[in-house]
Amino acid sequence: MSGFFAKWHPAVIVIVSGTLFTRAAFFMTMPFLAIYLYSEKGIDPSMVGLIIGISALTGTFGGFFGGYLSDRIGRVPVMTAAIFTWSVVFIGFAIADATWHFFLLNMLNGLCRSWFEPISRALLADVTTKENRLRVFNARYFAINVGAAIGPVVGTQLGTSSSTKAFYITALAYLLYALLIVVTLKGHASELARGEEKKFSMKSALRVLVNDKVLAFFLIGNTIVMMAQSQMDTTLAQYIGNAPQFENGVKLFAYLVVTNAITVLVLQFPVTNYINRFQPMNALRFGSIAFSLALLGFGLSTNWIFLVISMIFLTVGEIIVFVMSDVLLDDLAPEHMRGTYFGAMSFRSIGFSAGPWIGGMLLSTFGFEHGFYVFGCLTLISLLALPFFQYGEGIRKTLAEQQSAST
Repeated sequence: MSGFFAKWHPAVIVIVSGTLFTRAAFFMTMPFLAIYLYSEKGIDPSMVGLIIGISALTGTFGGFFGGYLSDRIGRVPVMTAAIFTWSVVFIGFAIADATWHFFLLNMLNGLCRSWFEPISRALLADVTTKENRLRVFNARYFAINVGAAIGPVVGTQLGTSSSTKAFYITALAYLLYALLIVVTLKGHASELARGEEKKFSMKSALRVLVNDKVLAFFLIGNTIVMMAQSQMDTTLAQYIGNAPQFENGVKLFAYLVVTNAITVLVLQFPVTNYINRFQPMNALRFGSIAFSLALLGFGLSTNWIFLVISMIFLTVGEIIVFVMSDVLLDDLAPEHMRGTYFGAMSFRSIGFSAGPWIGGMLLSTFGFEHGFYVFGCLTLISLLALPFFQYGEGIRKTLAEQQSAST
């Protein structure tokens, strides 16, 4: 870590370090939100799914606009505005009571996340050489999962599924992160602006995105994969917390979240080093298969051992999809539209939005006693991502061959 801090740009250090602490705070609260809404507020599972899913829906278009805006006016101002607002949102979660309050707050939560996350990744790419970007994206993802390993354990101790005090702690963590960004990066404004192009319009940005067929197939496939990944914090949380075959379900789910994080810490670099030998789109197909196997495993599990094994499969898929998606987008994006392209990835949030609702409907239909039917249906849906990644890779190869022949 000392070598990491000595080598990289201050923006990389701030984002990676801040990501670790804010994600620890985030995972103290948000993985337990579905359980909190159901058990403490008495909200129906399908309605809980809608509340959780609305976050991703607002982020779908918000991320593209935020990425475009960061290319126009700068990364740091947009990031700072988003994270200050994010801090206020977590205070809102602590004092909210009515169902519509949670809808509104989670809408803002999704908007803040869709602005901050892709812009921070674009900023990392701006200040890092191309050959080092995979390493930096890995470091950021590693920090996320260190936080994810710490947060649920603390959240369990704080009783987040039935208490609101962890939301105040999360709000404070995000406020401190915002202040750190402002203070640390203030002296690098002109340097950070070099990666930003201010001369293209929203119309021209949309035209480029619409005509990029590889990006289109990637986004559709990724949307389906995100539908599978979204089940962890919503459908799986409610299922394990309430299914009669699992004792101490809330604590068991917390340990599964920790398993997810620890597996990333152990396997992230071996998996990414291995998968990097494949074309990004093919790697995404492997990740999609891992997600499908994980969902099927959750439906078949009757004890904690099989749940842990299934979570490991889900984690492997998560590692591949999250890291390789950034690599693919960086390859596809023109230099002056990097923020717009990374923002366009927010369109996959349609999967994050639809996934919790679909999972909630399946739970309401089949009940907590019939996990196989719930997760079996989700497995079949998640497999639909495979042909889109295959088509996208085919187009990518054709374009590469045409470009090679023309030169």
